[in-house]
Amino acid sequence: MPLRAMTFGGAVVWALCLAAPASFAQSAASTFTAQGYVRAVLEAAPEVRQAAALFEASRAAWRSQAASAWLPNLGFTGLAYPYGHDPTEFYRFQHWNLARADTTLNTSLSLNLFNSFADYYRVRQAALARDSAEASFSTVRQSRAFAGAQAFYDLGLKDRLIDVAQEGLRIQKDGYDLTRDLYQNGMKSLADLLKSETDWHSSELNLAQAQANRRQSLLQFNLLIGRPPDAAASLEAELDPGTTALPDLAADEAAALGRRPEMAAARLVVETNDVAAAQAVRNGAPQLSLNASYNRLDNGTNVGNGGIANPNYQLGLSLALPAGFNGASQWLNVSSARSQTEAAKQNLAAVTRQVISDVHSAYITLEVAFTSYRIAALTEDIARRNLDLVNEQYRQGSADVIRLAQAQLDYLTARTRRAQALFSALASRYQYRLALGEPLWR
Repeated sequence: MPLRAMTFGGAVVWALCLAAPASFAQSAASTFTAQGYVRAVLEAAPEVRQAAALFEASRAAWRSQAASAWLPNLGFTGLAYPYGHDPTEFYRFQHWNLARADTTLNTSLSLNLFNSFADYYRVRQAALARDSAEASFSTVRQSRAFAGAQAFYDLGLKDRLIDVAQEGLRIQKDGYDLTRDLYQNGMKSLADLLKSETDWHSSELNLAQAQANRRQSLLQFNLLIGRPPDAAASLEAELDPGTTALPDLAADEAAALGRRPEMAAARLVVETNDVAAAQAVRNGAPQLSLNASYNRLDNGTNVGNGGIANPNYQLGLSLALPAGFNGASQWLNVSSARSQTEAAKQNLAAVTRQVISDVHSAYITLEVAFTSYRIAALTEDIARRNLDLVNEQYRQGSADVIRLAQAQLDYLTARTRRAQALFSALASRYQYRLALGEPLWR
């Protein structure tokens, strides 16, 4: 069905939002929530502004077409001959004379009452074009909103990985200090000391790389909302994925088929081609028209009406074959339009299949993300306990530096995987909402 969720008032609100300044460079606030950032991305996105403008243009075109079809047409003509041979005075020569007596005014009013549904089809096509532009508008908004969510959670992940890298540097530095003390007391070898020092400096490289990755994410984060590329930003990101209960897949699939803007656009293509086929039949048939007209002629005092009633009005009824009628061309036009309708129906079937695939794929991704987060949280807890145990054994001399390094690596890897699983779960929830066609900016 056509996407008509946006009321006129809602469209006005959107127009006002899109007219607001897009740049956040002048804003003192630098802390963002996920929803606030997504809305900021939509306000700043030129693609969204373009789609909004095209929707407004198509809506204005539909209103213009409706006004042309249902409102009467007014005509007005004023005629005078201020210089030269005046036909209204039997071609008597005038020397720059412009008087009311020599001026003719003609006022006409006409209204088409019926024209074999030509106006109906034109208005209907304009309405379908308006609905298609609205569906495109929704598609663009969804796409940019999802890009915003991805940028937000990517920056959040990079922040978390910097925390992990900083903790890794602290752990390695503490391990080096401990190994140095043990070495000075003859409890560890030089090889152990060199291994600890190597791990310490490697962790410095890891932190530098994490900071560089964060700067890359910050660049994309800022560009999407019109801020300077290196502007500082902090996030109020969720610390856990919230409920990990999986949604009802069957109900969500049915909802997606009715809600996704791509489905609305495909249905509108089918309906547009149906109208075009009906219009082709109409264009090939005899044309019946009924028109009402009114005319009033206000002549100058020197000009008569020639016996014509003034004002005069009439109903005009006409029946005619279409221009260029030969039978074959009209039949082939109808056949072509019906073939286009069949192609549009097949496209709708393909879009339906794709939407179902998107929903199931996003569901699988969400399920894996929730499972991964649960396991990653458990693994991190185990790795932390193991690191504490090996640290104590290392102090007592019952564990070597290789085992300590492995325990440290296991813990930092577990922390990294938990951070990745957390933000993957958060992003996967947005991806699932995108597959369902839920507005991501709410």
